[in-house]
Amino acid sequence: MKTLLLGSTGLLGQAVAREVRRRGVELREAARRSAPIQVDIADDVALCALLDAEQPDLVVNCAALVDIDLCERDPALAWRINARPLAFLAAWSTATGGRLLHVSTDQYFTEGHATAHDETASVSLVNEYARSKFAGEAFALTAANALVLRTSIVGIRGWEQPTFAEWTIDAVENDRPVTLFSDAWSSSIDVAAFARAAFDMVEAGASGLYNLAAHEVYTKEQFVREIARQRGLNLTAAKTGSVRMLSTPRAHCLGLDVRRAEAVLGYGLPHLADVVTSVLQQYRPSTLQREIVS
Repeated sequence: MKTLLLGSTGLLGQAVAREVRRRGVELREAARRSAPIQVDIADDVALCALLDAEQPDLVVNCAALVDIDLCERDPALAWRINARPLAFLAAWSTATGGRLLHVSTDQYFTEGHATAHDETASVSLVNEYARSKFAGEAFALTAANALVLRTSIVGIRGWEQPTFAEWTIDAVENDRPVTLFSDAWSSSIDVAAFARAAFDMVEAGASGLYNLAAHEVYTKEQFVREIARQRGLNLTAAKTGSVRMLSTPRAHCLGLDVRRAEAVLGYGLPHLADVVTSVLQQYRPSTLQREIVS
């Protein structure tokens, strides 16, 4: 099964690439820069030419503009990266019978606090990131062979700007002053577990919309405190705050009900402690020997 991976250099793309190689599947990696194949998915002509040239059996789309503030400042750019390319990928899938795996988001829910939202729950599109990602889902799902996975991921990248997990570990280990959001719920899953489960779902023949995330709904504050607990450290400089302090409006009740995915997989998805354990196992202090920016 020849797999074309879009967004291969990102946090999730790297994890997906490792999983594909582990399975012995032929892999072609593409990204806007620093990849064996360089392509900007916002360039419709270049994207379609790549599909014609590679003729993959499966396209995995991990490419996205995830900077919520930038999406708000430049909604046209958000549309060109997060939404429009999926129309072309879905058309390719329909025309060729090729399979499409599209990674979506959990940024759709503003009510329910720790509620785990299922795939039929009503959405609230409070910013341009959410609007563009939701449109991308709709385009992808026009293809019968498309599998769209809503998720939230955490992990270690080890280069360029720190990920949320890297920033958090550094803050915990150095007892930095941090604000812990007690009203921002999610079901974030570590990238390795997501990649493994996503390809298990592909191999099971799943299509349509699924939530693929941690089994447990928890707050960002609980995530940070679990890191401190597993490291055996105290947070003396931390304070509790609200996600409403942020400049761009954000959905914050982001728990996902993963029971449909678990039924396909035949096994349970990780809980908070499992996610943190996986992230800490990937972490190396040398990855943060640079200025930390939140």
